[in-house]
Amino acid sequence: MTLRERLDRHWFAPAHLRDLAHLRIALVAMLLAGALWPGALDHQLRLTALPGEWFTALPALKVMMAPFGWGARPGAALVTAMWILCGIAGVGALVGAHTRVSLALFAAANTFLVAHAFSYGTLQHSQATAMIMVWVLVLTPCAAELSVDAMRARAEQTRSAGHFVPRGIGATSRDARWPLRLAQWLLVCVYLSAGVSKLAVGKSAWLNGYTMTMYFLVDGFGRELPFTLAIAHLHWLGVLSAVVTLVFELTFVVGVLWPRTFPVYAAVGTALHTGIYLLMRASFFQFIAMYAAWSEPLRDARLRWLPRAGDRVWTIVYDGYCPLCMRTMSQLDVLDGAGRMRYVDLERNAQAAQALVPGVSVDALREEMTVVTPSGRPLRGFFAFREIARQLPTLWILLPAMYAPGAETIGTRVYAWVAARRARAMCDGGRCVVHGVTGG
Repeated sequence: MTLRERLDRHWFAPAHLRDLAHLRIALVAMLLAGALWPGALDHQLRLTALPGEWFTALPALKVMMAPFGWGARPGAALVTAMWILCGIAGVGALVGAHTRVSLALFAAANTFLVAHAFSYGTLQHSQATAMIMVWVLVLTPCAAELSVDAMRARAEQTRSAGHFVPRGIGATSRDARWPLRLAQWLLVCVYLSAGVSKLAVGKSAWLNGYTMTMYFLVDGFGRELPFTLAIAHLHWLGVLSAVVTLVFELTFVVGVLWPRTFPVYAAVGTALHTGIYLLMRASFFQFIAMYAAWSEPLRDARLRWLPRAGDRVWTIVYDGYCPLCMRTMSQLDVLDGAGRMRYVDLERNAQAAQALVPGVSVDALREEMTVVTPSGRPLRGFFAFREIARQLPTLWILLPAMYAPGAETIGTRVYAWVAARRARAMCDGGRCVVHGVTGG
């Protein structure tokens, strides 16, 4: 294989679109949490009240403020407006609604806020790498999976076809590989530059443990962290921390060149950044979010190390002549990243449906969606939907409401009300004729 072929394979071999969606969700969620964290807006507004001589606009802020004058300083009203835009656009980018526009607006608003926050003499903005990747994601098909846009497109496809056809998992694209690789190499550059800087400035003295002890003491006193002050007296811990940090940063590139090793780097990096936050209150969680660019090797490692679930699937029996039901199946198919759901069209495969739920008539099955668990237990209506929500991580946010006191009574009645008013359509290919509503 030639060098050109190797480079093409490295950067453009087909990758799972779902992995790219994981990167979108991880980066947006982390940056959005940082922007909306309690006190974040207050901090930004306090900066606008500082004396003007304290302000030196970063280049990115100068560009964004150019309409107001090169190097102009944002006022409280503009900062508040950008914070609101960041929240609204961030939610849209997170769930994948009008994704390209949402991502672009979120990237712009977040860049503005971060650049403003660090235009007052501090340049430790760890969000930069994640923000660069959010800008890059605007150019990618990161909304092809796990997004409102994908569910809309899938529902429209089902409506046009007149029936639901499960798509399954594993959709890949060459356009999904290069942004994942770019995120990986950006993080390599960040870690490598940090490691080289330590050696260039401190040389071998970095490893003597006293530098780490100094950091423990400074942050322990400055941030009033008793535990950090206590461990500052453990010299061996300072040496161990310095060695682990330096080795991790200088060899992180191994996780890109040999992806099978990355789960080890992910575990060490997660522990390292979590420890830094707990002991020093320095947040580098954006780097952990970047680990989503290695979804493929992490998934492969999980399959190697954890016992397989076998053929544990949840089978959904649905009314194939119900447009609402077909649309719902299309949306669930998009959200089912692990491929746990199987679908049986009651109207086109009544025999298989009745074999799954013996003793229940076809008419009764039409009235309520039915889910058959791997153990063979049938659940119907609201209870079926609740079981689906338990199995799909993207729907876990609904579970507290579904298990709240009185939820079963209310949920059953709401489901029955919707089911009694849904239309049914006789479909043949792309032609559907609505002929009424169900009786229950």
